[in-house]
Amino acid sequence: MKMPKRLIAGLGALMLSASPLLHAVADPRDDQDRGGPQQGRYDNRGDNRGDEHRGPQADRRGGPPRDFGPVRETIRDNHTYFVRGAPPPHGIHLVRGQPLPRGYYGERLDNRALAHLPYYQGYEWRRMGADIVLIAVGSGIVYEILDGVLY
Repeated sequence: MKMPKRLIAGLGALMLSASPLLHAVADPRDDQDRGGPQQGRYDNRGDNRGDEHRGPQADRRGGPPRDFGPVRETIRDNHTYFVRGAPPPHGIHLVRGQPLPRGYYGERLDNRALAHLPYYQGYEWRRMGADIVLIAVGSGIVYEILDGVLY
């Protein structure tokens, strides 16, 4: 009698723990096409910034812009919110268009700093030493490197 109950409980726990993995694999455009909430692996829960930080670029399907000059100016103007990160380990070199080196992911920016940066669906800002890097969440590919913007 104890075996079936344990088996059922174990399968239930397995299904609950696997559900976030199934959601992360689903196409994030599915929710967007239906007009529903866009929730993925990194949906900034607990981030109370509202939608005003998203800017005009977030509505486009093309992703982030090519010119990050305004973002550099924003970081410079609000430098008190941005803290320099730990430098990358020796031998780690970031290349735009290439994935992050295996085992190195940089450091996430805190919510105070993120409130001053534009939001792009499917991308995440990271700090790496004096640089801020925009990476694609699913693949880890480096989209942009803002060299030396952190003091």
